[in-house]
Amino acid sequence: MRLPFRVNIKWRFIFIFLLTVLILLLLHLGWSKWLLSIPQPLPQKSAISTGQKSSLELGDYYEMSVPPTGSAKYISANYRIWIPNGVATLRGVIVKQHGCGGDEATDMGLAYANDLQWQALAIKHQLAILGSKYPTDYQTVGRYPDDPCNSWAVIDRGSENALLKALYEFGQKSHHPELDNLPWVLWGYSGGADWAVQMSQKYPDRTIALIAQRGGGVVISPSEPIKLLTSDINPAVLGMPVLYALGGAEAVGTVYFDEGFDIPQKVFSRFRKAGALWAIAVEADMGHGSTDTRLLAIPYLDSILTARLATDSTKLRQLDKASGWLANPVTHEIAPIKEYKGDTLQAAWLPDRETAYKWQAYVTTQNLWDKARYSFCSNKRLLTLLGATHLPESCYPDRVSPTRKPDAPTDVRPIRIGANEVVLTWNFTPDLENGLPKFRIYRNNSLIATLQGQERDGGDAPIYPHVVLEFRDKSTGENDIYAVSAFNSLGENISQSSHIVRETKID
Repeated sequence: MRLPFRVNIKWRFIFIFLLTVLILLLLHLGWSKWLLSIPQPLPQKSAISTGQKSSLELGDYYEMSVPPTGSAKYISANYRIWIPNGVATLRGVIVKQHGCGGDEATDMGLAYANDLQWQALAIKHQLAILGSKYPTDYQTVGRYPDDPCNSWAVIDRGSENALLKALYEFGQKSHHPELDNLPWVLWGYSGGADWAVQMSQKYPDRTIALIAQRGGGVVISPSEPIKLLTSDINPAVLGMPVLYALGGAEAVGTVYFDEGFDIPQKVFSRFRKAGALWAIAVEADMGHGSTDTRLLAIPYLDSILTARLATDSTKLRQLDKASGWLANPVTHEIAPIKEYKGDTLQAAWLPDRETAYKWQAYVTTQNLWDKARYSFCSNKRLLTLLGATHLPESCYPDRVSPTRKPDAPTDVRPIRIGANEVVLTWNFTPDLENGLPKFRIYRNNSLIATLQGQERDGGDAPIYPHVVLEFRDKSTGENDIYAVSAFNSLGENISQSSHIVRETKID
């Protein structure tokens, strides 16, 4: 009976010690200064009209629905596409597919088109981005009670044809008829990864690359499984690059383990041994969700898109199998193909040095602080108590570190809208590595607020599809000077300072 008592005393001592350290830290920094470092969300709607177009509006959105017809089994198919400005002829489309969750997962599916970091990739390569929403009726699951996502996650039950019809219709609406035949990047999360894998297997010559996050084993239901382990390998698939991004903490025996972790690994092994240019990355200590996968997937796709997209044709170029890097999924060692010492057909194939090093960071075990932070933030009781529906991005470890700081904001404009209030606006162009990062607001060279950029959830969807670069400050000073910085873990880049420019009324 003494051992539990001693263990309790030990943990009480540790708790008291940590609490003391926290109190001393707060006393040293000051409570108000501590609060200034906590990012607050950007507004979703502007408080004023400046007459200027937002620097975040870099394209046009179109939406449509494709109702089920004939033998289609899905409830409804809804789509949103984003097309970058100033592109005469698109070169491809990024198709992002949500998972098999409830209303929250499907509702966020359309928001994939609003993701500013993915839009930066699309702008660079002249691509459109398409998000989808396939509602899942958990109350009335109809003919597929064992798995309600069967209504859309099996492509020949209507979702494939609905997507093709949507691309044609979007082409007509947007005056980009090439959308009907463009090659695509397929990205899927969980059950959406199973959907994306089926599409890639049926359309390998149209698939630029595939990202399968937390899924892709394609076992849709026990009664009617679709298995890649026993099917014939289409030779055209072997030259199609694929990245499996799995969670190392998917617990054995959970609903996600087989289809989200175990079977995708076996599928990867089978196709890699056949010579497929595939990669697998198991994110250490992480479960079914992740916000870091994009930090590997976007540079991976940037390299693949550069290599595969031809300038004068929709036909995809083949990758050079002898180039690139290899990564050992067990030891996490990486090396150029010519220098790799292990079995090359058991290693992950990666297109270049940058993605190899990001892969290595992605699969590396977290430090104790990151583990504790994730454990605390993922506590379901705490989330319920706080009324939260998702893990905030700050709860996830910054496993894949950036290689450069964000650019400095531009066109900072403090606008007085009343005797006691100033609205600050600025411009910023999201980039491939940082997306829309965090910002610091300075008044007279003193930090007054920290703002969160565009966050994303564990399924890689932006939590706030629409954000505005704006901050409201309570101030009466007529000669105040404002500046805004963009920052990440490497540091900040600060804008030029600006005086209050004019007075206006709030909209």
